Amino acid sequence: MKIDFILNRKDVKVDCPPEKRLIDVIREDFKLMMTKNSCYRGECGSCIVQIEGAPVPACQVPIFSIRNKQILTIEGFSGTEKYLDIITAFKEANCMPCPFCFAGKVFSVDSLIDGRRSPSTTEIMSLLSEHPCECTPTSRFIEGVKIAYQNREIRGELLK
Repeated sequence: MKIDFILNRKDVKVDCPPEKRLIDVIREDFKLMMTKNSCYRGECGSCIVQIEGAPVPACQVPIFSIRNKQILTIEGFSGTEKYLDIITAFKEANCMPCPFCFAGKVFSVDSLIDGRRSPSTTEIMSLLSEHPCECTPTSRFIEGVKIAYQNREIRGELLK
């Protein structure tokens, strides 16, 4: 089955079985290896991508369902100011995620702070519970998310 979609702001086409998972297409067909797959159950967060702007576990998405949709992987997101807001904050808070939870944590933080008020510690803890990797100390992660929000606020990216 031929599927057309937009991957990292480029029109692409793939010919594969309709039940093939998006994570496998991203890694096998497009060789984008920063999106990881650890569980195939949508529980670990290592395969998170943005579909139409929302964070979604790519291991749970059959390729046929993304026809004509916009998919953004961490590779595509990494060239944006929003990404820099988060990475700069993570470095400042000394809480850089490991390669397996990196995409999930970055996209989840982006979703949490995008265009809204400053996230509460409870909201950040809830987000962290969706990514069971223990590579980042909780207190540093909370600090990193708050700094990322401040970075975005400084750039004027948040709604007033």
